[in-house]
Amino acid sequence: MTKNVLKLNDLRSETDLIDKHSGYDLIFLNDFMLEANIGVYKHEKEGTQPLRINVVAKVKNPKKINDSNLQSVVCYNQISKKIKKIIKSGHTILLEKLAEKIFQECFRNKRIETMKIRLEKLDAIQGAASAGIEVERSRL
Repeated sequence: MTKNVLKLNDLRSETDLIDKHSGYDLIFLNDFMLEANIGVYKHEKEGTQPLRINVVAKVKNPKKINDSNLQSVVCYNQISKKIKKIIKSGHTILLEKLAEKIFQECFRNKRIETMKIRLEKLDAIQGAASAGIEVERSRL
């Protein structure tokens, strides 16, 4: 009669069961507040207004993440800097156009597969906490 003995070498770690070459990371930027010169109405063209920005980017996992090289990941801080630069570049009439500018700039990073952008004007409608758009785009 043979004993059913489990050998130590036969044990696998839970992480051994994970395919490290599959899947995506979600990079997000929540409730990013900026003053923006945006809008179609005369009073919106004369100054800035508060804008709340939320972004989620679906990013293909890197093969190897390196703590000493930020280029090994898609950095949410870089996304925030791109958005600030676009906002500071001048007046935009439509939120949809602003979203497209953000997509265009962020999709320069080839690892970003899909992005969802939510833009909210906080002072657009009296009695409403916010009004705005949410747009999602994917790389072709």
